[in-house]
Amino acid sequence: MGVKVYSLDEIVDYARKNSKYYAELYRDVPQDAAFEELPLVDQDDLWAHCDEHGGTVATREQRDGQIFKSGGTTGNPKYALYSAEEWETICEYSGIMLTKGGLKNGTKFANLFYAGGMYASFLYTYSMLYFAPAKAVMYNLSGNISVEEIVTTLLQHQIDCIAGPPSILTKIVSYIDEHQLTGFAVDTVYYAGETLYQDQRNHFSKTFGREIDFRSIFYSSNDGGAIGYFTRECGFNEHRVLSDLCRLELIDLDTGEVIREMNRPGAIYITSLFKTLVPLIRYPAGDMGEYTEPEGTADRKFRILGRSNLAARAGYVSLYPTDVGNVLKKCGIEYYAYQIVVTHDMRDQFLFRIAVPQSEEGWTEKFISMLCEERSMLKDAIEDGTLNPPRVEWCKVEDLEYNERTGKLKPILDKRI
Repeated sequence: MGVKVYSLDEIVDYARKNSKYYAELYRDVPQDAAFEELPLVDQDDLWAHCDEHGGTVATREQRDGQIFKSGGTTGNPKYALYSAEEWETICEYSGIMLTKGGLKNGTKFANLFYAGGMYASFLYTYSMLYFAPAKAVMYNLSGNISVEEIVTTLLQHQIDCIAGPPSILTKIVSYIDEHQLTGFAVDTVYYAGETLYQDQRNHFSKTFGREIDFRSIFYSSNDGGAIGYFTRECGFNEHRVLSDLCRLELIDLDTGEVIREMNRPGAIYITSLFKTLVPLIRYPAGDMGEYTEPEGTADRKFRILGRSNLAARAGYVSLYPTDVGNVLKKCGIEYYAYQIVVTHDMRDQFLFRIAVPQSEEGWTEKFISMLCEERSMLKDAIEDGTLNPPRVEWCKVEDLEYNERTGKLKPILDKRI
């Protein structure tokens, strides 16, 4: 079949002609408008028009390929549709970049991403390894089996490379520490979906008894596909834009300006250059980032700075500002404003700063209990040790953090980086 990518003009023209959603979005946009004159996609609006069949966003009926479902906490999962050609394209390109990032022939590679449930990570990892020029020995364990079974297999087969979300990887290390096990061959750790912080990395190296080589397996999303890849010169949270498959933009959320200079934070927006079944054009990836190389550099390097204000993410849990507001309303708590703060001390943690006229005894327990009831994934993450228990600070309005230039409240703060 082979891979297939398109130019920006081809993607935009195809979407305008074949997707009812984009036809309406671009209704007042001239045909000859520059790419940066196209409106940014509102994530909520797009997914309100895109169901498990693609809705009005899709350009055609799906007849082959893959359908994946997000693991979101909002109760309204997003379905990502890929044609067979699109799936082969992303996996073949990703395999090439995985080898470029240091994968070697003969590596004993344990795939510990989640399998089943229409989630993409396990199959994506398997498929990129299948297409990678460097051929590994694949141990397709998945993160669904018991930690004991995973650890036993790592020892028995002297596996030297493990790959999975940090929430699974940290459980493995915790189990090894608890049972005082030794004799592992692990020297390389791939991660994705969450950041693996320096304190966690130091602990991993101590547990395995050697300096571990940490690598991001890929910066990608369930809906948008491949965005950035890792090479050996990438620093902490850095990737290179996979420019053959993705156009990446950094947008100033206050001004709407496209950021071109280095070391200036902005929201990451992506345009897929291989997805035509459900096009994504100037679509928010949900993260903040900054360029760390000059404009014009091939596959320009960028650093991920944490989640944007679309959602706060800790571990594998995403919370939206509206989630907090809804719970406060159900609890009957009168408030002025609030913000979600994500912190980290060996594990991620949600801190809720809520400005109120006055606080009352029992509010914290009531709020957290209701939030866990409304967002069961948060409760699961606390109980399985992925997250530290959430905290609440009842405060004054002036205690919240605001944008220095605009005076606007910052609804989400990521204090991990």
